[in-house]
Amino acid sequence: MSSDFGFWKRSTGDPEEVFDNLAEGDTGDLSVSPDVLRFREELLIRWPDLVDVLEPSRFDLEEEPDHAGKYVLLTLSVRQLDYLPGILEMAKKNGLVGFSGVGGEPI
Repeated sequence: MSSDFGFWKRSTGDPEEVFDNLAEGDTGDLSVSPDVLRFREELLIRWPDLVDVLEPSRFDLEEEPDHAGKYVLLTLSVRQLDYLPGILEMAKKNGLVGFSGVGGEPI
């Protein structure tokens, strides 16, 4: 079992809609932000094992390098859910908003 969470800086759409669009690979509602890049880097420094559950993946970024600054999607395992308080704190510190797929609500 896993839980999905999405984070971004700014969007033109409703958070649930943006989250659903990201699941389909559509980033049209999002703007690039250095805050998203910083968040991504901080996540991987603190929890290197997130590299396997983080999107866009390094392979995705070969085709769309600007996506690293648009969003972060995490599919956390039950074990990784212990990271969630720290992840949410980092997101807040970087001024990011997002959506919890499992909770069905903005975060």
